[in-house]
Amino acid sequence: MSIQFENPVNDEARKLIEQIFGPVVSDERTFLPMARMPIIDQIAMKQIANAAKQPATVALHADGDVKTLADGTQYRASANGWVRI
Repeated sequence: MSIQFENPVNDEARKLIEQIFGPVVSDERTFLPMARMPIIDQIAMKQIANAAKQPATVALHADGDVKTLADGTQYRASANGWVRI
């Protein structure tokens, strides 16, 4: 799973994402949970979008999918979270 925003998020939204999903890597617009994915809760996602003051897009990924952050760092989806490659 990844969470994406059109614009960089504020500190309040970042803290809320980390509180809900645990450790994440990000480029301030894309957030990748490093731990096993919890159940996605609509109320929590609404809180994140409200804190960020912008829509949040959630994408589900299959094992082996690769995501590239703005700095060029790549991560591969696994059953236990994202792994840097």
